[in-house]
Amino acid sequence: MKQFKSLHEAAEYATSLAGQWSFANSDAAYAPEGLLVLAQTSDAEDPIDEDSVYVVSDGGSIGLCEDEEDIDWLFIADQEKDLALPDTFASGGTRRICNQCGQEVEADAHFCDQCGASLN
Repeated sequence: MKQFKSLHEAAEYATSLAGQWSFANSDAAYAPEGLLVLAQTSDAEDPIDEDSVYVVSDGGSIGLCEDEEDIDWLFIADQEKDLALPDTFASGGTRRICNQCGQEVEADAHFCDQCGASLN
């Protein structure tokens, strides 16, 4: 699973993996364009906390980790409807997220490999 600091970034990645999603707690369905608009609106109106991340499963489902461990699945990719998605995110302690660009970096890194931001 990949991690992202905004729902829009997570949705952009998810659209490269799947073509249709359902909202986790309803029958509302989203095509890529609708998911991207919803994600952008959500980020503008209700950004996540500094300690939270969005995760995208290998099949394109999107979840929110408010404590960087437990996953609250928000959008389920149609291709993963009948699969059991994980309840927790285990990063293994060897990686973390750059606060500047959202890229995963090694836990002991001092600078982000993607954007060069200081991680200290």
